[in-house]
Amino acid sequence: MTASIEGIISLVQSVGGERLAVLTASLLPAVEPRYAYILGVALGLGRLESLALSTLGLILLTAGAYMAVEVGDSIMARACSRWSSRANPACIYEHVKRASGRRAKSYVDRYGWIGLALFIAIPFPATGIYSGALAAALLGVRGWRLIASLIVGGSASLAIVALAEGGATTVVT
Repeated sequence: MTASIEGIISLVQSVGGERLAVLTASLLPAVEPRYAYILGVALGLGRLESLALSTLGLILLTAGAYMAVEVGDSIMARACSRWSSRANPACIYEHVKRASGRRAKSYVDRYGWIGLALFIAIPFPATGIYSGALAAALLGVRGWRLIASLIVGGSASLAIVALAEGGATTVVT
């Protein structure tokens, strides 16, 4: 973790305790719910409690990412139509979104939201809910497909990390 993220977690922990630190960490881009679970276990919370707090963070993060994609797309489309120019960042975004959507259409058509969920589920850097929401925005995945891919992918990633941490018996029982 970077020093700034460690500082944020330490501050939240000193003010609101371990539970609030885990919930807050689950919303941070570099941590997300999958690593917030490990933080909870490391702070002395039980596996089940850490899993519950991370899952709550997953739900909140999914709602926020969904709104960000929908609102962001709307803002960019309006800004591009209002100030149409090749140098306008909103128009560049719209162009990249259309081009990416055309290139990825066959993959999205073939694998749909499941492919995006698999991308989100891989617990590596540059994958996860934030990256998945950005990819969804560029690929044109919207509505229930976006929500499903974020929830299923985020849950699978959280389960992978929880099982790898050694909490298999807690998750299964």
